[in-house]
Amino acid sequence: MSELSGIPLVDRAHVLQTALSIYPEVENWVAQFTVILPQRIAGTCLAIAATAPHAQPSVIVEVSVISLILFAVDDLGDITESFLDMTLTVEEVEVMLTLYVKLVQSGGNSTYRDYPDLIKVFSTINEAQPWMQLANALTKFCQELQKFPAATIYYGILAKHFELALEAQRTELHWSQAFKETGTYSTYEQYLLNGRKSIAASTVMSSLLAMVGEPVDSEFSLKPHANLETLIDEVMLTACSSIRLANDIRSFERERQAQKPNSLLILMLTQGFSQKEAEAIILKEINTYLQKMETPISLLPPSLSAWGDTVRRLCWFSCAWYQTREFHDFTKQMLAALR
Repeated sequence: MSELSGIPLVDRAHVLQTALSIYPEVENWVAQFTVILPQRIAGTCLAIAATAPHAQPSVIVEVSVISLILFAVDDLGDITESFLDMTLTVEEVEVMLTLYVKLVQSGGNSTYRDYPDLIKVFSTINEAQPWMQLANALTKFCQELQKFPAATIYYGILAKHFELALEAQRTELHWSQAFKETGTYSTYEQYLLNGRKSIAASTVMSSLLAMVGEPVDSEFSLKPHANLETLIDEVMLTACSSIRLANDIRSFERERQAQKPNSLLILMLTQGFSQKEAEAIILKEINTYLQKMETPISLLPPSLSAWGDTVRRLCWFSCAWYQTREFHDFTKQMLAALR
């Protein structure tokens, strides 16, 4: 298994060249916000180039940017195991997540200053604060996203899945706190239903939809789905289950030490499996979800088939990637060496 295992052989040279070519622009974008970790840039550029190898460079740059912002939101909201030299209280994290949802819902038409009753919880308010940097980064990203024609159709789906992701991260924060106090976690089923949202991959997928999605012919039959948005949701959340589980295998030791919810740990604690047994179960589940996602993808209208392929590619890449390393464990030099 290598970092390129999740990329079809025919696309690898092009994907690597694309990832390296967009790296400087992505690096310049995130350099405005030091809260975004630069050590994740190379892996993210590779992931998004692999996800949308035929997209315009501007699309790959923007999707890389939101991916890096999502990583940073998760870092900042993690009071138990942050990669950042910054610790927020539970109350501050709650407010931060609420603020970010409001900023995205506004489509980039509001800033943190528009929510004085929310931000008063922070003891320090200045542009250098990590939480404020991310607020500004989100506003900037949303403004840029609105320039894509497809955003007029699909932006609302992105805003919904961003909110779902942050609400799910809030739930995991509460679970982590409860484990420290009572020694109990959610069930495996509850964890995965929440975890497929908290991994935030559906926000990445829906950002692509808002950039490259085509209008759908009104004659398209939605049976057996109630509406197109329901089908799109099913595509993304089914796909996200595989990414969540793959991430859990890679991050197991780190999250166990931090006493964070993790599917392997839950299976070990609640069903008495060894780590090796739990990992075998999770690997089988990953393959099951990779197969399951093909059904809703196949039901997409022809105008969204290209977007459906990006969802598939993101899952392939991510599940293979997490069998090799985490995103913060990869450099531009390592990326260049893969050519």
